[in-house]
Amino acid sequence: MLESIFSPFSNVGLLILRLAMGIIFITHGWPKLNPNGPMKGPAGMGGFLKQMGVPLPMFFAWVVALLETIGAGLLILGLGTRLLAVGFAMIMLVAIFLAKRRFMKVGFVGQQATGWEFDFMVLAGAIALLFMGAGSIALDAVLRLSF
Repeated sequence: MLESIFSPFSNVGLLILRLAMGIIFITHGWPKLNPNGPMKGPAGMGGFLKQMGVPLPMFFAWVVALLETIGAGLLILGLGTRLLAVGFAMIMLVAIFLAKRRFMKVGFVGQQATGWEFDFMVLAGAIALLFMGAGSIALDAVLRLSF
């Protein structure tokens, strides 16, 4: 019964997923881009990446900041969804394995600090978008882009 009710609206579900993911990434990306924010922009993000031993920390700070802001805006519009999903999945894998587990040493559910359960859920959303694409309510569909 629920299948017959909701199945015709599966593209609305993909739109909701893109909106949620985009909003999450914009709110996490803006401090990485804003030099007056709590992260002190790309310079602060680059310093954090350097502490973790990431090669080319300033380059990757800019990549992450731009992907999490401009890329998130494109994701909301549904433009280049699968390519963006790959980038978001890579960011979340690094966040989980390098930042949260190795550097910060927190578990799936953190006791004193945030665990990596949220990061894991965002990773799952990115992988879902990689497999499903943007759906029909997206610029990918309007422009007939298949990447």
